[in-house]
Amino acid sequence: MNILMANWSWYPTGGDWTYIKSIKKIYEENGHKIIPFSQIDSKNEKNNFEKFFVSKIDYKEVVKNKSFKNTLDVINKSIYSVEAKNKLQILIDNVQIDIAQLNNINNTLTPSIIDVLKNNNIPIVWRVIDYKLICPNTTLISQDKICEDCKSHKYYNCTIKKCKKDSYGASILATIESYLYSFTNHYKYIDLYMFQNKFSMDKFKEFGFKMRNSIVMKNPIEISSDASERNLDYILFFGRIEKIKGIYTLLNAMRLLSEIKLIVVGDGAELENCKKFTKIHKLNNVSFIGLQWGEQLDKLISDCSFVVVPSEWYEVSPYSILQSFAFGKPVIGSKLAGIAELVHDKNGLLFEHGNTQDLVGKIKELFYDKEKIKYLGRNAYNYLQIEHSPRKYYSDSIEIFTKIINKL
Repeated sequence: MNILMANWSWYPTGGDWTYIKSIKKIYEENGHKIIPFSQIDSKNEKNNFEKFFVSKIDYKEVVKNKSFKNTLDVINKSIYSVEAKNKLQILIDNVQIDIAQLNNINNTLTPSIIDVLKNNNIPIVWRVIDYKLICPNTTLISQDKICEDCKSHKYYNCTIKKCKKDSYGASILATIESYLYSFTNHYKYIDLYMFQNKFSMDKFKEFGFKMRNSIVMKNPIEISSDASERNLDYILFFGRIEKIKGIYTLLNAMRLLSEIKLIVVGDGAELENCKKFTKIHKLNNVSFIGLQWGEQLDKLISDCSFVVVPSEWYEVSPYSILQSFAFGKPVIGSKLAGIAELVHDKNGLLFEHGNTQDLVGKIKELFYDKEKIKYLGRNAYNYLQIEHSPRKYYSDSIEIFTKIINKL
């Protein structure tokens, strides 16, 4: 089976790429071929299809050089990309595609490519990564707070509240995009929406998003050969360093936990501000070590006491939790959305999101109880083997793909 895999990037970017790389390996090991469709970028992983990729949208250059031509070019490419349609058609003319899986395509490849797939009678599955199809700002966040004002297609609220980058210009474009695809009804051509968890699927239904078919398909992840019981007496945060990730709640908690060491892995808009915060408050127990991937990140997870995921937005199914479980590490997470579907009292602890005192209490409760860390870690490891195994994901998804193909 030749599977088109459309995603905005073809290089490590975070949880979305962790998922793409994981399923790419799963399918290829079972004799299927992944056909990537993405943007041209020097950071892309090596592949044989880059000549069919679309040109990169350089948002930084637009901000730097705000010419009318540059701005118009970005608008054309990021809302309805004629280039993406043309490139995809050329790809289809040269390579047989049995089924297409769309992932994170908005603002780069754009849903305009749905037309091409439909015209070529290629079945389409959309793996729902975030909330872009119901929220112009993608995250259901406005001004750093959870927001559901765009429910029932009231996308104009994005502009009124300047949700996108706190900018009227960016918010207007995001609003236009949402109304465009709502009115043209491109989404009705999707044969199946695959959600990562029940929370996000229910949220789409609550917002009035129309779907022909939808299912929950949990993210797959490879696990290490055995649960790690190494414990070097530090706790770990890894991911994007942004306000909605709850990083300031965690740093404020560390002000009351001077005897416990925190290692922060990642990059993001708030990195420098967080470093300043630690200097101002003399948080000598907090270390920022930048982005880490592969073996370096694996070792940091394997050697920590546990991982903290303090997000303050509707996380869908954070790979940071799955990666932690894969090394037999419990997680302390905020009691919110997808986190609460993964973490429970058998594999970790939950705290009220944004509540520093509650987080402090949970960290103390777990950090000083080594037996509990081991118990929760073993349960976390065993949970992954049952619910998130690559083998289960492969068998379930291929069965679904085959049924969809045979219906056409």
